[in-house]
Amino acid sequence: MKYFGTDGIRGEWGIFPANGFCFNILAQALERFHGGLKRVVIGRDPRISGKKIRDFLISGFSDAVEIVDAGILTSPLLSRSVGETQSDFGLMITASHNPAKDNGVKIFDRLGSKLSQENEAKIESLMDEMVNVVQNEGHRMVHHRMGVHRAIEAEIFKTFPKVVIDCANGAAVEFAKKAYHFPEIEWLGVSPDGYNINANCGSEHPELLIKKVRDSKGNLGIAHDGDGDRLLLCDGHGNILAGEVILGIIAIDLHRVGRLKENKMVTTQMSNRGLEAALEKRGIGVDYADVGDRNVAARMCELGCNFGGETSGHIIFRDEAPTSDGIQTALLFLRAMDNLKISLGEAIDRIPLFPKKFCNVAVNNKIPLEQLPDVQNTIAELEHFLSSKGKILVRYSGTENKLRLLVEAETEFLADEMMGKLKNSIENCTKII
Repeated sequence: MKYFGTDGIRGEWGIFPANGFCFNILAQALERFHGGLKRVVIGRDPRISGKKIRDFLISGFSDAVEIVDAGILTSPLLSRSVGETQSDFGLMITASHNPAKDNGVKIFDRLGSKLSQENEAKIESLMDEMVNVVQNEGHRMVHHRMGVHRAIEAEIFKTFPKVVIDCANGAAVEFAKKAYHFPEIEWLGVSPDGYNINANCGSEHPELLIKKVRDSKGNLGIAHDGDGDRLLLCDGHGNILAGEVILGIIAIDLHRVGRLKENKMVTTQMSNRGLEAALEKRGIGVDYADVGDRNVAARMCELGCNFGGETSGHIIFRDEAPTSDGIQTALLFLRAMDNLKISLGEAIDRIPLFPKKFCNVAVNNKIPLEQLPDVQNTIAELEHFLSSKGKILVRYSGTENKLRLLVEAETEFLADEMMGKLKNSIENCTKII
């Protein structure tokens, strides 16, 4: 779309679509889209441009709209504050895991959920009708502070006596310090200055976290991204835990105590099929949504599920929050391990992942795959053979003339065999090679 990307409006601050004009007309369009807007809650991460964007948004709303300024907080806490403040929309000013030069806005509806693409498209059409920046004044401003996440019970202390936590110099700093309780914590990324958010730190850059865990002989590493909705974990050796392990262990514990609704969880097609195989043995189903945490959330609502997420660390437990929450996910995972009385190594063993094979094939033409019947037939045959015991993903690179191939199977031998057949089929396709 013209303004919206995969998760709200985002880009380099000052450059379309992340400039003052766009955020001003966004506010105007939201008011017209709602048709009776009374209250909006606005939060932000610590980026230096956050206050400027807040002011452009506020000036775009008419004086009839009450503005609730939530200050600096995480995206999941902003999501919860929509209901807490009885607002019609929540606007989170953030560019998530992007560098400090970028910024944007995530929009949450009155239930604290992200807007659907359909509604974003309607708002876009209204934005195109707004040709002038307006400077409304006289808004009634209310300041609001969110409570913090509940603390970890004392039992967790025995399992992880020393933990390294990286808050990405982002929105999670204050809340993480109040939520996490271990005998010894070494903090990273807790000095935001508006310019250093996600700068060589946080879940997108875990190198320093890994080094600190190893050097300090820590038991666990925890990292969040700039707006606090994502989680990354590493063990005492600095090995990053696969997102499938985090999802799987939480699902097993929720199922054990009867809190996993429909006895099923939702993830995306990017998840390793080893997760499904491991959960299937325990009577837990897995359903798949398109990539994107809002797509996962929408599928959860369709199925009546309360747990799901992406392996990237966006994980949702709807009984406690309507959107992904990195701190909440860490607490759920740690509590699950404590309840199951397992170590990190045992957690990994419970969710064995299938071997993966990757391959790039250079192409001359990016003809849509659906127009290549021989390739489609090969993919269908391999998928039928693998069934739920593996997967095939084929897509064009967004930046290079390459076709990216991914094969998962129960064994290395089978994955190699399937990749060979897939690659041969593509290389024999004269339309693209």
